[in-house]
This record gives sequence, structure tokens and C-alpha cells, in this order.
Amino acid sequence: MRVLMALALSVVWVCGEAVPTRATVGDPKDFELQGDKLGESYAIFISRHPKAVCKKSTETRANCYQWVDVSIFGLQAHPDTGCSLKTYSAEECVQGLSAQFKDGQLISLSYAVAGTDKKAPTAELKQLFGTPEIDTSEAAIWQRGRAFASVVVGRAAESNGGPILITFSISNA
Repeated sequence: MRVLMALALSVVWVCGEAVPTRATVGDPKDFELQGDKLGESYAIFISRHPKAVCKKSTETRANCYQWVDVSIFGLQAHPDTGCSLKTYSAEECVQGLSAQFKDGQLISLSYAVAGTDKKAPTAELKQLFGTPEIDTSEAAIWQRGRAFASVVVGRAAESNGGPILITFSISNA
């Protein structure tokens, strides 16, 4: 899944510069998932996600994860019951919510949930974000300046045929 996401993002970014697109209009802070917006404060996020566990990775950065009671667009995450900050990157813990903060502001948010068909959620996101720059059966990507939103369908782990997931992400690189 991470390989598929990296490949999708490499289409949008070349050498750290944004590729010009036809729909770069709008405020990157307009990208939101489940009411959380890019630029949102850490305090607001924590108040909205009391079951998230967070850890500072540096003085200015923090990472938050939630594995319990995570759903988006009616799709439910089904992670392993033993997921924790120590095991957050394990294949069985990929499903759930992940958020990254820089200087107390939300810079990246993703939901990974079980699913194979992105049509209905993508249609809802098109109502919010407009026409995506890329829209295939496996991925839809919207871009505004250096910020992006995406929906990607793929396996959690390509090597052993893990579960097929739909990953919804917003990020301000």
C-alpha cells in the first residue's frame, strides 16, 4: 500500500516541486476529512479524537494514531487488537487513522480502511474538492499548490497478499 501511495504521489511531485495542474485554485486548508482540516491545531484534533495516541518525534513534530472506532464514508477500519505506538507500522496495524503535526498544525491525515471500491467516496469528495487531477480505478488525486488529497485502493502489503484497503489522505507537503 505504501508503495502504491508513493507511486501516486510521485506522479504529482517531481524533484520537490509541484507539477502544474489545471485545478490549483482554492485554499489548501479546504482539504478536509471527517471535519479535520489541514492547518488544524493539535489541541482541536485531540479534542475530536480522544482515542488517538500521540507521540512527539521531534521538538516541532508529533504523530498521532488511532486504531479503535475508525471509519470514513461508512467504511470501517479493522486493525489488530494489539496495535500501539511500538507496532504502528506493522501490516496488521496499517488500518486506522494517522495524523502528523508540525509546529502544532495538522500537515497530514490519513484513514486506511477495508474496501475495494472507491467510487462512492470519490464521488462525495468530488463534491467537496472538485475534479481530481488524476482519477483511475485505483487512485484519485486532487492538488492545490503544495497540498493534496487522495483516495488510493491497494493492498496493505504487496508481498503477501494482505487485505485490500482504501486510503484517504490529505497532506500539505
